[in-house]
Amino acid sequence: MFKNESKNITIIGTGAYGTVLANVLTDNDHHVTMFGIEEEQVNDINNNHLNSRFFRDVKINSTIKATTSFSAAVENADYIILGIPVIAIKTIIAKINEVVKHPVVIINVAKGLDWDTHEVLSVEVNRTINPKIMRAYAGLYGPSIAQEVLERKPTCMMAVSDDLAVAKEVRDLFRNEYFIVFADNDVVGAEYGVALKNSVAIAAGMASGLYASDNAKASLITMGLNETKIFASQKKIKIETFINFAGLADLILTATSPKSRNFNLGWEIAQSDDAKTVLEAHSTTVEGVLTCKTVVHSARENNLYLPLFEALYAILFNNKKPSTVINSIFAQAII
Repeated sequence: MFKNESKNITIIGTGAYGTVLANVLTDNDHHVTMFGIEEEQVNDINNNHLNSRFFRDVKINSTIKATTSFSAAVENADYIILGIPVIAIKTIIAKINEVVKHPVVIINVAKGLDWDTHEVLSVEVNRTINPKIMRAYAGLYGPSIAQEVLERKPTCMMAVSDDLAVAKEVRDLFRNEYFIVFADNDVVGAEYGVALKNSVAIAAGMASGLYASDNAKASLITMGLNETKIFASQKKIKIETFINFAGLADLILTATSPKSRNFNLGWEIAQSDDAKTVLEAHSTTVEGVLTCKTVVHSARENNLYLPLFEALYAILFNNKKPSTVINSIFAQAII
């Protein structure tokens, strides 16, 4: 039903999400090469067909290849997937400019905003990449806990590109019986939705940790959705984007699931009532922290007041106690 011509696809990064996307793509008979910087992890993928760091003894497809050579990873790529944290994207784009010699489609799956410009990642990639080597830019977003994708549980996603034909092309790369993908052309709306929901999820985790209250959590998530729409309203977006799989669905998952890194971080902070201590002990990337900082600084520059994001900023960056901040924000809700 979903069979398409096999393509050469490179995934930059050997993290959990990049690994499960590699599994989806090889399920669809594409040729996938992963680029990683840690030889032990690359060897684990090649020799053991595992990514033990993230999935212990759960096997991945044996046709997935990995390499520590960037040039080898991208030399035959038709598509390059950015499966890396936001902080690494500029470095990787510089490498792509240096090494890639032929047109490729760049597919971003990172969820965040550029720290310096406060822009969505599509703007930054288009600004910094050599236009001669980027055939098109696309994103793949939606509610997708990595472990569940690896277990081939039903997952619905959005493939987005300014060019709807490219969005459909990316949709067709990924979609199969369990990984259901839809196409849309509102890149900017999708990128704002998936970036800001990470910060909302941290706040939702705090509310759960403080109150064990479904009422509070649902109210806070709704506040977060409204503030996301307000923040993004200055951009050319479709309001419907916030209620599709890249919007509302991803927000619900990230802001309610204990499998979500952002939700768990908020819960941990609530337990200690001290963000600084928890953040210093955290070794994994939690994109919602720096997204919150970026959103608040940008909102202030544009005379926007976002009470939930301001409260979260006070907790994460000014070390205010969640127990004294979270309860006061509900009366300030913008609807």
